[in-house]
Amino acid sequence: MNFKDIEIKWQKAWDDAKIFESLPDRKRKKFFVTFPYPYVNGGPHIGHCFSFFRVDCYARFKRMNDFNVLYPQGFHATGEPILGTVERLKKDDPVQIDTFKLYGATENQIDAFKKGPEHVARFWMKKWVNDFKLSGCSIDWSRMFVTAITPTYNRFIEWQYNKLKNNNYIVQGTHPVVWCPHDQSPTGDHDRLKGEGESPVEYTMIKFVFEDEDGHRFIFPCATLRPETIYGVTNIWLKPGIEYSIAMINNENWVVSKKAIEKLSNQLFNVNELGVVSSDFFFGKRCKNPVTNKEIPILPFDHVDTDIATGVVMSVPAHAPHDWFGIKELLKDNEKKRLYNISSDELKPIPVIFTEEFGEFPAIELMERMKNLDDATSLIYKKEFHSGVLRNNCGIYAGKKISDVKDHLMIVFKNNGVSDSIWETTDIVVCRCSNKCHVKILENQWFLNYSNERWKESVRRHLATMRLYPEISREQFENTIEWLRDKACARKSGLGTKLPWDKAWIVETLSDSTVYMAYYTIARVINQNDITAETLTDDVFDFIFLGKGDIKIISKSSGMKPELLKDMRENFEYFYPVDFRGSGKDLMQHHLIFYIFHHVALFPEKCWPRSIGVNGYVNVGGEKMSKSKGNIIPLHELIERHGADLVRLNMVTSAESLDDADWREENIPSLRNRLLFLDNLIERIDTFQGKDKLDHIDEWLDVQLNKIIKESTIAYDETRFRTAVNLTLFKAINDMKWYLKRTEIPNKRLLVIFITDIIKMLAPITPHFCEELWKKLGHSSFISLEKWPDYNDIAIMKGGQIERDETLIRKTIDDVEHIKRMVKKQKPSKIILFVAKTEKFSSEEDKNYQINLLESSSNFFSKEFGCDVEILNSDFITDRHDHAYQKKSQNAAPDKFGIMLF
Repeated sequence: MNFKDIEIKWQKAWDDAKIFESLPDRKRKKFFVTFPYPYVNGGPHIGHCFSFFRVDCYARFKRMNDFNVLYPQGFHATGEPILGTVERLKKDDPVQIDTFKLYGATENQIDAFKKGPEHVARFWMKKWVNDFKLSGCSIDWSRMFVTAITPTYNRFIEWQYNKLKNNNYIVQGTHPVVWCPHDQSPTGDHDRLKGEGESPVEYTMIKFVFEDEDGHRFIFPCATLRPETIYGVTNIWLKPGIEYSIAMINNENWVVSKKAIEKLSNQLFNVNELGVVSSDFFFGKRCKNPVTNKEIPILPFDHVDTDIATGVVMSVPAHAPHDWFGIKELLKDNEKKRLYNISSDELKPIPVIFTEEFGEFPAIELMERMKNLDDATSLIYKKEFHSGVLRNNCGIYAGKKISDVKDHLMIVFKNNGVSDSIWETTDIVVCRCSNKCHVKILENQWFLNYSNERWKESVRRHLATMRLYPEISREQFENTIEWLRDKACARKSGLGTKLPWDKAWIVETLSDSTVYMAYYTIARVINQNDITAETLTDDVFDFIFLGKGDIKIISKSSGMKPELLKDMRENFEYFYPVDFRGSGKDLMQHHLIFYIFHHVALFPEKCWPRSIGVNGYVNVGGEKMSKSKGNIIPLHELIERHGADLVRLNMVTSAESLDDADWREENIPSLRNRLLFLDNLIERIDTFQGKDKLDHIDEWLDVQLNKIIKESTIAYDETRFRTAVNLTLFKAINDMKWYLKRTEIPNKRLLVIFITDIIKMLAPITPHFCEELWKKLGHSSFISLEKWPDYNDIAIMKGGQIERDETLIRKTIDDVEHIKRMVKKQKPSKIILFVAKTEKFSSEEDKNYQINLLESSSNFFSKEFGCDVEILNSDFITDRHDHAYQKKSQNAAPDKFGIMLF
């Protein structure tokens, strides 16, 4: 079988018949499934397909369960990604050029991309559509759109943001945001080359005071995430051999790294840079801890990162492994000790936090146990925050839990003038324009008011009613609701929809991607009737999505025909809400939680989402994907190499739950062979005979089929596709092989039923292959639209004894093979199986049942072992028999036969 040939054949057949286009049908249950729209700044690769194959499998499963499934797909062009690629192409960036070539763009096409972002977006959108089709996705393409470039979608976003603002879910205020200095704009998650999910975090800058010989006062603002450790500071660190800036900041002379100057300027500080000074100038000099008034030395430490916060760090060696490492290294150098006039006593660690998990000096303790300083630091910080208590040397805070007192302590320090705040990103963030980002505090910026407690409570309440796949993801969603704060929803540059009330701003990338699923329901009507953006007024959208207004009045004011308004309203009412939203776990902390927030804010409760499924990332051959490793494989390459069905099968069986998938090419031959076994079985089906009555092994196969149907149905419904395939492809084929081995006359009628049900259950994952086998079985319909097989619970319950019988037969074969290996007799001339004495059974009936089972299976045993097999009843073995006979009969027990080889 040529997999690629049959795939093209069936893709055309599906397309010609339009079997995946969905219309409202009040006689049928609907099921609305969606996958996040991908960015059109490149083509799909192996990392994308795990998520959307899973979504497609679920859509196909629901369609075969008699649901009227809507599975649409749009595309995303909002934000900086596409503009960033154009800018890099204009600079002839070799990495960007090579990336586009990897996904299938030619030199001429790449050159044409420089004309502008819309050309890039439409080119890659076509590539995505082509690859979705090549991979067998059952998508309704009549509802396609691309954000930022589709005017009617922009109008939809304007309606959404007008509603949010009118309902007080959008506020204008002063907040820290991740900021691109090049674009002069906030940088959302999807506008980043690096750092998706990273956010602003507040550091406390404690103002250590240094006075020079002339009495000039300088502030060393030590940035820390642990202000409670101020009582344990032994010294402060600067990076040696570099220049620090001296600046007048809010009427104080500060010493900070050069990088900190721009950050402070962007965070509402009044900054006037005065000059620079070498860090070496300060080493050995003393400054004062503003909380304890203790004089401490200023010392060099190469580990100081001047890109983070102020580049000035306070040292707490009792609780910070990096600090203890620096102290140890410094004290080894006698020349530096003399030069800086320091001693071991002066730098002795000062414990200030007690926990039951650690001793007096946690940093020293963990450095001896753990190799990695970062891991040790993370563990200490976590344990001390959650269970740590401040010791007696911490003044009025002695005996207080860190988790209770930390925020209060930060406020007190700030009110007393001994500290201030600086915001930093939780990790490195790089914009799509290739520039590193920092935190800027924006005034008069537009924010989504996610900290609104009333809004949060509605989201919490609804999340509790939703189905989450897997259920273990619920805690992550719940935690995200709690820490989520106001988020900038607009930026000054990039593609997108302008804020309707403030055209200087553009709705940012994630903020326009929250309820677009509602737009899918009306996109077909818009696309097929060439509806213009101008006719889609807020009143029109209110009517469609909220049922508000008089259709005649709205038709007259908007210019929209009443029948089109009615059609769109009917589509929305029928298909909403979204029944399943499938995505990668990386979207849990932003897009997916925003998706719930915005539905709760905009729509009536009956329209809120019903379920979300999340899955892990994709590795290749056990390694994370990266350009440097060369293991980012375009999807079209995989399909060209193996065919779509084998790619789908290999991918969806590689993981489930939140585990990361692992693409392993070496699995393909085994998977192909299993599929071809089914094809070969159908080719041979006419060589088998019919039976009037099912015998023992026929009944066993019937039980196995019912169990497979039941268990795989549950697995599919819970999006456990790996489990489903293990049942429908691996267990099913193993059962079929055992049946063909066990039966003397295969039952054609039973085999046809078995194969029919198995290929139905494989159809969501290998749809082209199963369509082909369906046709070979003589059907003219599409298996994609066939009814999912039913199972018989009564047959399963009654099949217990039959299953135990076959388990005993298999075990007996294994026992014989084990003995053959032990005695090194691979080809015995005869085998005797001893059935235990009646006294060992619970009843004579049980004993007779096992003798009959063995007798009826003796021909099978003979064929299996290639020799005569004799069944002996241990009741008739006496002391007149050979000693070996007596021993074997005595050792025989229920479900374990004595075995003798000749």
